[in-house]
Amino acid sequence: MDKKSIFGFVLIGIILFSWFLYMSNQQKKQAPVKQAVDSSKVVKTDSLKKSTENTQIDTASTKQTIRTDTSIAGNYGKLFEGLAIENNRDNKSASEKIIIIESKKARMEFTNYGGTIRKFFPRDYKAWNGDTLQLISWTKGKELNLLFTSKEGKLINTKDFVFKSDYPEWQKVNIDQEKNFKLKYELVISADSSQKIVKTYTFIPDSYEFDVKYEFVNSGKFISGSEYEVMWGSSLNLTEYYSTDEATFSEAYAYMGTDIETYSASKFKNEFNPSVDVKKFSGVTHFVCSRNKYFGAFIIPLGRKGDGTILTGYKEHLKDEGVKNEYAVAMLMEIKNEILDTSTFQILISPIDYKILKGYDKNLEKTMRFSLDFIVRPIAQYMIIPFFTFLHMFIPNYGFVIIIFAICLKIVLNPLTKKQMTSMRRMGQLNPKMTAIREKYKEDPQKMNKMIMNLYKEEGINPMSGCLPMILQLPILYALFGVFRSTIELRQANFIWWIKDLSAPDILFHLPFKLPLIGIDQISGLATLMGITMFIQQKMTVTDPKQKAMVYIMPVFLTLLFFSFPSGLNLYYFIFNLLSIGQQYYNTKIKPPTVEEMTKKPKKESFMQKMMKRSEEIRKSRDKR
Repeated sequence: MDKKSIFGFVLIGIILFSWFLYMSNQQKKQAPVKQAVDSSKVVKTDSLKKSTENTQIDTASTKQTIRTDTSIAGNYGKLFEGLAIENNRDNKSASEKIIIIESKKARMEFTNYGGTIRKFFPRDYKAWNGDTLQLISWTKGKELNLLFTSKEGKLINTKDFVFKSDYPEWQKVNIDQEKNFKLKYELVISADSSQKIVKTYTFIPDSYEFDVKYEFVNSGKFISGSEYEVMWGSSLNLTEYYSTDEATFSEAYAYMGTDIETYSASKFKNEFNPSVDVKKFSGVTHFVCSRNKYFGAFIIPLGRKGDGTILTGYKEHLKDEGVKNEYAVAMLMEIKNEILDTSTFQILISPIDYKILKGYDKNLEKTMRFSLDFIVRPIAQYMIIPFFTFLHMFIPNYGFVIIIFAICLKIVLNPLTKKQMTSMRRMGQLNPKMTAIREKYKEDPQKMNKMIMNLYKEEGINPMSGCLPMILQLPILYALFGVFRSTIELRQANFIWWIKDLSAPDILFHLPFKLPLIGIDQISGLATLMGITMFIQQKMTVTDPKQKAMVYIMPVFLTLLFFSFPSGLNLYYFIFNLLSIGQQYYNTKIKPPTVEEMTKKPKKESFMQKMMKRSEEIRKSRDKR
């Protein structure tokens, strides 16, 4: 084996092994988390500062201490003290009343404590273990609270107060039947009812959304600064088996002007680090969002847009080495009329489903983020997802959809693959001549390279043609990796036999120990099958005795790497490899290329030949100097 081949193999091995170690370290951190850990701590933020700028970041990330509560007993001021929940514990007329709103898509619970939503159950989805899925972390203070500074200089969060309501406790309302039902809450601040905040919820049948209208009556008498925040104060509950994997996709967003701003928590909050980074923006705000891996909560202003936003977050440790990203998102609204100011918001608690989000025509689908987004998004958004959606209209099982996708892609790439195989066979025939050239000019590398390129030119071979199909597949493969990991259509999508979830690794069994250095303790069935087909393919392709090590190195490394990949991706790669083996057998045994195809020379110089020619011209020009 020559020095370049050895160096290439070593380099490939280092890259693959480094990537594998990174993935295995990520896997070590993953731990089963059956439900979100209860916590009484809530992300709270000071009111946003008013800005006259449009769609610009107000400041760079700043430090802000997260308060465990925005208000404590005796600290609401005289205006709000009598309305506080904690000051009405013994008042039966101010006890908590919960109402249940039901539809085909969801079941929701609202409470007069804060006039907020406390639970949300999407009917079409289950938790990772099959239990009922509940998305809102209601133990952390419920959601859709209003924050503002009172005339007495107190930071007020309406979650702390008892709102008036006229429904009986635990009333159930089916909005598919009572389509005109409205849920109204009032926070009466003055004795004569001339100062108050009114929340009115309107529901939409067969939908994940609802609207909320906020009315501030005579706000100039109890709000300072003529502004308030509409806040979603905590992340949605965990829904998946591996919390660290879910944390990878958990982010907060604000769509400002024509750009989407993204915030991803990077620091752990603990007793040694009680502060977190804060991102503040000012200007036209179209929506804010907080999402986990498969679900998101959107606040979308209707009518006039928001006037700014704030995104904050932190990481927190869970049991069994689990991790959760905790976010608070708030939209700033300026009060235009202190006598009566009204604003309406569309609230969407939805699966991160491209079809659903795209249907709102508000760029909500921009929250579907991928690594290398500028490359992956077009492929995923305009090719993979639409094709999968179309096939799923006729084929209910996504496993078979993936198989058909692999077949279609193989057909599309067939001309390139055939050219690749022909090129590789012709390269194999040139090995004796190339060996002779390397031996003859081993003391003059430049001359050796020139003679090899002349040989390619004489024989009409493009040395890069063998890599072209693989290069074309790389962005598709990367897009598939992103789609299979984060697309809700594949979440808990059953295929056959042991393959129960195409978005997660298919585990045949767990080892009683972890392999040294590698850290693997689980065996994936499809990854193993993919590795076997790759070995067969390499065995059929590699004929040079000096490259035999690659027959074993690549399949082993990639198999170990793919143990932690989604089973849908492994299924695709396994089928694609099977088709490649069949194609290779057909092209070599049943219908090998003709003598004419093997000796056909291209009419134009290849890109590589042009580059070598240009390099030679530059060298000659330098020699003349």
